[in-house]
Amino acid sequence: MSRWRIHAPASTANLGPGFDVLGIAVNLGITVELQHNPTASFSIAVEGPGSDTLPLNRTHLIARVAQEIAGDALDHSSLKIVSSIPMARGLGSSAAAHACGIVTGLVLRDSCSPDPAEVFQRLSDLEGHPDNAAACISGGFQAGAGGEAGWSQSPLFIESEPRLLALIPAIPLPTRQAREALPDQYPRSAIISNLGAMATLISGLARGDWDAVEKGALDQLHQPFRLPLIPGLADALAALQQADGVRGAWLSGAGPTLAGFLPDPQTSTDVALAAARALEAAGTACEVRILEVDRVGLQVEKLA
Repeated sequence: MSRWRIHAPASTANLGPGFDVLGIAVNLGITVELQHNPTASFSIAVEGPGSDTLPLNRTHLIARVAQEIAGDALDHSSLKIVSSIPMARGLGSSAAAHACGIVTGLVLRDSCSPDPAEVFQRLSDLEGHPDNAAACISGGFQAGAGGEAGWSQSPLFIESEPRLLALIPAIPLPTRQAREALPDQYPRSAIISNLGAMATLISGLARGDWDAVEKGALDQLHQPFRLPLIPGLADALAALQQADGVRGAWLSGAGPTLAGFLPDPQTSTDVALAAARALEAAGTACEVRILEVDRVGLQVEKLA
């Protein structure tokens, strides 16, 4: 019999201009307690936001990904899955679940901790982009690049240790729907604008220049097309961008969560009141949370 604990963090991606490139791991996550016993049968238990909507069988995303790698070894395994990530809210729940499934499968197949580089490649393949994958596997602030021929990731530096504010609408936004809202082509001016903004953002974070961060956390490639999908979201982002204490604000991943940096550790969730009211005026309830950067990333621990 063997027992393992696997933890994959949540992440906020894009940060405005870094569409499918930039990601930061945050201190929410999915933890899987895996037990493999050749004489036992398969079982699965799930806890956390949205758990009552998830299947308790092999069709669960984590189990399905694991079985594709480990095959029949899953038949003699029990999975206890605990998540603190709101589902379909743009906080990397899919990447964290895929990562847990990949590691579960590799552990069952090989009986040892997997190579993080292999997990990153597999995860980016499943996600189709490396931003959440890089942050989830390595933690901290990451940039991802590549494609079907292979993926790469590069750690990026943040001069200080800011907290992040997350404004999480109660309405889910499936990634597929958010992807379908995007155009097939972009004007050259929009691409150039995003490239300049991303360089400004990365430079500002590395130097602790929060004015530069605000100037850089702007986007013309995905936010203008996704914000209208949730009532009040565009007005809420505009309010968040003007809020005292919030430096830079963006649509997290595919949305609908909005996020921003809080350089001052004394800043409270009150700074998001105007943004929350903009959502609620449009009939969209929301939750405001303050998150920390997760510097560790993927964790795999053999318990027995």
